[in-house]
Amino acid sequence: MSKDRTWFLIGKKLAGEASADELNELEGLLRSDPDMHYALQNITDLWNLPTPVNNDAEEAFNRHVSRLRSTTTDWDHPDEDPALQPGHTYSVTQKYSRKKMMIVSIAAAVLMVVIIYWYNSETKRAVAARPFPVVQTAEPMVVSTLNGSKSTINLPDGSKVWLNAGSKLSYNRDFGGDIREVELSGEAFFEVKPVTVPGTKQRVPFIIHTQYIDVRVLGTAFNVKAYPKDKQTETSLIHGKVEVQVHNQPEKKFLLRPNEKLVVKNSATNETTAGKADKTGSSHQPFVSLSNLTYKDTTVIETAWVQNKLIFDNELFADIAEKMERWYNVEIVFKDVKLKTEPMSGSFTTETIQQALDYMSVTTPFHYTIHGNKITIGR
Repeated sequence: MSKDRTWFLIGKKLAGEASADELNELEGLLRSDPDMHYALQNITDLWNLPTPVNNDAEEAFNRHVSRLRSTTTDWDHPDEDPALQPGHTYSVTQKYSRKKMMIVSIAAAVLMVVIIYWYNSETKRAVAARPFPVVQTAEPMVVSTLNGSKSTINLPDGSKVWLNAGSKLSYNRDFGGDIREVELSGEAFFEVKPVTVPGTKQRVPFIIHTQYIDVRVLGTAFNVKAYPKDKQTETSLIHGKVEVQVHNQPEKKFLLRPNEKLVVKNSATNETTAGKADKTGSSHQPFVSLSNLTYKDTTVIETAWVQNKLIFDNELFADIAEKMERWYNVEIVFKDVKLKTEPMSGSFTTETIQQALDYMSVTTPFHYTIHGNKITIGR
């Protein structure tokens, strides 16, 4: 779509009809796609070619007119042609207009050739890039979900990703080759397909970059929860093997085994402690803890959302509210702040937000009001 817009704005610029805003937009598009600069320069040069003046052709035309004037046997009514009247000056502007039209037609044809050549080149490069692209592109592939929705992604290498509500996954268009990397903001469950480097037995690593940690895997199923505003980042391993590295503790690498969860406290998200030192003078570091996965009956709570289940077990109401905001696409405000520290448990699948809150208020009494998508909770 951006290519079509770029060509449209180029046409308006050449025609002298582009506004200041459109020229600024064109400049931005060209800055994001440097290859278009070369095409634009060639087209501009063609468009601005001066109309050629061919004196030899003009003299030949005048000689031809003189011969016609002297020959009356081939003309029944020579006086009817004003161009052949004695003393008449042939309009050079008319000749130049015809020439200008010819030049414009040629330029248009050349422009079409340039566009077709560019399109074919891009198509051939895209086809040649599969399945291990080697051509770097500036724009990454981005898949995002709004609150209240989820998405399933099939990556080019055959790996599968379930993206939870309010999340974003991005990866380069040249994804593959000797390394596979993605960036995650939010929560996702990965089923990574084992891939080997062509001609070798070496496994191609799969790396997930988040705000606070990087997760390196070879072939496994696991969950990564890395919402920027959450208090902690979690990696939950179902089967296989993953290696987790905390950004500000690069010397430490944590190797997870199946049924284990690594939790990193995101101290940088805490406005009261971010960038500050404690009484001993040492800066706050994310706290890292390792534990087993949590089960509710036979369901793993950390990955229950993939089965469209919202489960929480003895969690603080404030943390549950954050999950419900993403799950139901609502905003929850506590009128009574003491309710934030109340522990609660629950399991929901198809229930509405009203039904879920009604169920929760049975064990922990509270009242709520709903205005649009804003929910206010109090005693």
